[in-house]
Amino acid sequence: MRKSFFTICLALIGALTINAESFSGNIVLVRNGQTYNSAVTVTVTAQDNGLNTMVLQVPLFGTMTMNDVPAANADGITVYSAVRDVATNFGTMRTTLFARTVNGMMAADVAIPAQNTTMWFNTVGNHFQLPNSDMEAWTASNGEPDRWHGFKTAGGAYASTSAGLVKLEQSNDVRSGATGHSAVMTANSAFGIVANGTMTNGRLMAGSMFATDTKNHAEMDKANGTDDFYMPLYAKPDKFNVWLKYTQGTTNANNKANVSVKTFDGTYYQEPTDKTYTNLSGSIVGGQIPAGDWAHYSFDFDYETYAANGAASEAIFVTFSTNGNPGQGSKNDALYVDDMELVYLGSMTDLRYQGATIAGWNPAVTAYNMTLAGEPNLDDFTATIEGASAVVTKSMEKNADGSYRIAISVVSADLQNATCYVITVTAPAGLKGDVDDDGEVAINDVTVLIDALLQGDYSAINEMNADYDEDGEISISDVSMIIDYLLTKD
Repeated sequence: MRKSFFTICLALIGALTINAESFSGNIVLVRNGQTYNSAVTVTVTAQDNGLNTMVLQVPLFGTMTMNDVPAANADGITVYSAVRDVATNFGTMRTTLFARTVNGMMAADVAIPAQNTTMWFNTVGNHFQLPNSDMEAWTASNGEPDRWHGFKTAGGAYASTSAGLVKLEQSNDVRSGATGHSAVMTANSAFGIVANGTMTNGRLMAGSMFATDTKNHAEMDKANGTDDFYMPLYAKPDKFNVWLKYTQGTTNANNKANVSVKTFDGTYYQEPTDKTYTNLSGSIVGGQIPAGDWAHYSFDFDYETYAANGAASEAIFVTFSTNGNPGQGSKNDALYVDDMELVYLGSMTDLRYQGATIAGWNPAVTAYNMTLAGEPNLDDFTATIEGASAVVTKSMEKNADGSYRIAISVVSADLQNATCYVITVTAPAGLKGDVDDDGEVAINDVTVLIDALLQGDYSAINEMNADYDEDGEISISDVSMIIDYLLTKD
């Protein structure tokens, strides 16, 4: 007997679900152009059939319960995608759901076309971003931005000297169109030696009076605990965006400020380096900043160069400096920093069926129709995606009319960039019981079907027609029903 792929798929989905999980966050609802915001809770409960029930407490619409929602999982991200008739305060409404979860967080899109309504639910917040990335929170005790550090919190034999020499301050100088504050680090000099202005999310160490000595560095190490000098990372970002302004005390086109961003396994790492480190997993490309007014910079992450290290991406180490070379630059060089962002890509560039791009493929088009001879197999669908930590999930459900709804989703690691492509698969009209596909149901169909069951080889039969009882599998019951049909037909 051949077990249907759809049945296997449901069994696997059932293993992926949990008994019940609640997500508390904020929902933004837009109806007829008017926006509503509300704190809500979304609950997902596993059903006995391997599917799920999702309950949303929605402004205006009341308690919305969607049953029989399939789930698909890849690399810790679970995607729920379904279209159902759902009871609301406005009556039963056709509702589309596209939700994704990771590590106890959820992002979800809900649409009710009949009510001109869309909803966005999110519990992710800034979980995948750098803390205090907008430089608005400052610690009164040391005058440094929260979770970011200059020499006032430095360690090392010359820490106190450096703290009084090199400044990291709050500034009202911000880019055009922005409000609030930025951070500015300013270089200084003593005895003819330039001390670069520096800011890091690790810890600065002032261990030598010589500028080029690697005892003067920024460092990060999870062995110190996840305190103020350590920043965990939960997925690989694809880009690092930041607003910067660099001015020079003495004009020199050869001098440039420097931005360094590294991903690594969290064990000890420092810059400038004192040896070869093999715990890096990635680094931004570039980082040299010429003198100029406020500008937006976007740096790509390079992971391929560090792949041989086999290092995990468990921490992110960011350092800004008024000059990329210790001891160079000039007094009063200043680097302003504001509005940092980690970007996680999640897009699909190609979708294929059995190795060929599906007809009419366009990344901006999310609905497709296909006609296949039999039950579709999810393994026949493959996707090409962008995003270092993006994942593809696939799920399938059989519709009441016998067609299949296949949902293939690409999701960024932070759940914010996600697209669900829905493929409706129908089969050409067939003749139930016409196993040999000769256009009629006869005793030969029984013989051919029995042979196929005994040999476990279905290549010579029409599987859709052979599944007489339409239960999703080919078995001896189909043989019995075809015989009954032949005995009772005129």
